[in-house]
Amino acid sequence: MELATTQPFSATLATLRERRLIIVSGKGGVGRTTMAALLGRGLAALGRRVLVATTGLDARLARTMGQKLLSTTPVQVVDNLFVQRLEPATCLREYGVLVLKSERLARGVFDNTVVRGLMRAIPGLDDFSVLGKVWHEAIRERTYDHIIFDGPASGHLMLSLSVPGAILKAVPAGPLRAEASLVAGSLRDPRDTCAVLVTLPEAWPLRECAELQARLQGEVGVNVGGLMLNRVAAPPPLGLRAALSSWASDDGLAGSRRAFDHLAAVAERQREQWSALDPWLEGWCARTGRKATLVPSYPRALEGPEDLGALLGALDHGGAS
Repeated sequence: MELATTQPFSATLATLRERRLIIVSGKGGVGRTTMAALLGRGLAALGRRVLVATTGLDARLARTMGQKLLSTTPVQVVDNLFVQRLEPATCLREYGVLVLKSERLARGVFDNTVVRGLMRAIPGLDDFSVLGKVWHEAIRERTYDHIIFDGPASGHLMLSLSVPGAILKAVPAGPLRAEASLVAGSLRDPRDTCAVLVTLPEAWPLRECAELQARLQGEVGVNVGGLMLNRVAAPPPLGLRAALSSWASDDGLAGSRRAFDHLAAVAERQREQWSALDPWLEGWCARTGRKATLVPSYPRALEGPEDLGALLGALDHGGAS
């Protein structure tokens, strides 16, 4: 079912085709890693070369993509789609090579135990090395058509994205400041970068999602390119509860009354969910100019490529949106 405030998954992918760096974020537990994998599969199916890069340390993305573990180097999982785990120490060394333009010099600097200790004491340097590495591959080298950055949860993400601006304020002229200026500029450029926010149809995640959108655009200038509303129950057909009650009260179906009462209760919960969702979605569209893609509820955690493909197929054929 498509509402005035929602759009099919294909429309969200069409918007993202124009962006090279796609930042997926949301409150912890809303399913942002699953949504990052879904977006990666969707774009790869359109013939785009995609890397899904995560900072997560668990194996959720690996399992969803059919891998046991994630490597710190990109691994191809299906045609056009690669996955990678971003490890700060590795990113710092690799990004150091890019900045210093010498692998030998970078090795001498970053493999020095004293230097490594000092760098760990610099607030935000790990975050900047990860962000800088992702930015370099997506924007400067254009190694992929898209990099989907499954970053940390919303609070940590805001700290990470604010580091380039902090460097510009605190660090004198030099390679680090020059890189920070380039990264900050790309984050603010909607032709390069956008965020896709993920949330659940519940009061607290919705509130945090709205706050994150305001902070992303207001504090670091990152444009919001999409919203994935995860695990949404489809709006109940009008009159379903009344029809069920009438049916269950029929003398010939009295023995099925319990089942029909259960269905009526489900329909009522759906109605209550949508009575809160409708005004929130209207506010979201008014603030951002973006419609939401609704991802239908799925019965269990996605454990492999087959589960992800089934969910992708449901979205391709309309799903909850």
